[in-house]
Amino acid sequence: MVENRSRGAVRKLTVGALTLVAVAASACGSSADDPAAGDGRTAAVYESILDWLIQEEPGPATADDPELTVFVASRSEGQIDLDVQVAMVEAFDSGAFVRFIDERSEALDDDGDGKPVHDDGILVGLGAVAQEGDPIEVYTDRYRNTDDVEAWLITMRRSGDGWVIVGTPVATDVRPLPAET
Repeated sequence: MVENRSRGAVRKLTVGALTLVAVAASACGSSADDPAAGDGRTAAVYESILDWLIQEEPGPATADDPELTVFVASRSEGQIDLDVQVAMVEAFDSGAFVRFIDERSEALDDDGDGKPVHDDGILVGLGAVAQEGDPIEVYTDRYRNTDDVEAWLITMRRSGDGWVIVGTPVATDVRPLPAET
């Protein structure tokens, strides 16, 4: 069972599996390295957003809990592309344990008071990234438990070989999940 494995072992298995899939996909022509278009644009935007959210989390890592667990879910139709997942897992290989999920239930402790996120982590929902234009706006939400949910519209612009947040993210209402609409 995964619960009995250390985060490091799970990370290695996750990165290894995602890397194998990405290598196979790259044979078909991947754009995950280009921050201006396609998967590269999406990965660079998402990496900047996750970095901001991780920096906003309270409390330093400790020897007993060296990193924040971040569950990531798509807030638009479909799943986050595997090339984007690989790029993000590699970008956060220390300081945060990033895990992509298909269902919210994978991240939530249904038996805990207020349905908290497993491992005292956060569940991040990432909206679609416009493939044209600069600046762009991305919907993002963060869930810790039923009483601690926040959402923002984040304006991003391209800067060098990445994307940066412009100004302060604007708090907004939490949107229903695509399946709930």
